[in-house]
Amino acid sequence: LLASALSKLKHPYTMEFTRISSYVGTQSTGDVQVMANQVLDLDRLRGRHVLVVEDIVDTGKSMSRFIPMVQDCGTKSCEICTLLTKRLASSVDKSSIIPKYAGFSVPDEFVVGFGLDYNEMYRDLEDIWIVSKMGIDFGGMDGIKEEINS
Repeated sequence: LLASALSKLKHPYTMEFTRISSYVGTQSTGDVQVMANQVLDLDRLRGRHVLVVEDIVDTGKSMSRFIPMVQDCGTKSCEICTLLTKRLASSVDKSSIIPKYAGFSVPDEFVVGFGLDYNEMYRDLEDIWIVSKMGIDFGGMDGIKEEINS
């Protein structure tokens, strides 16, 4: 999907990649791990407009940790584009991170598919699904509860 969208751009761009993780299973540990030193060259971002492309923004904790790292590199601007935002209960402590560009809003449930995983499983599904307890317990396709319709 990203490659398809980028093919429509009519001006030069570069891409950098990193991995950000705070989940074990379906729960956030609260410990945001940014593995920027593996692939991401932060020095290349200096003086550039940066668009961070994210799969899902729920509490915003991951982006709250990552965006300042990017901005500290001296970027001209830094915005977030996400495929999904999660509709959280009003009692959940939400971050001030609000993506400038968002595709779809999903319920406050653990979703998988279309690149989103549960412990590295279900990433290959072509649609986005809410994973059921059975899917978590057994890891099989019978555990998919319902497809999320946009």
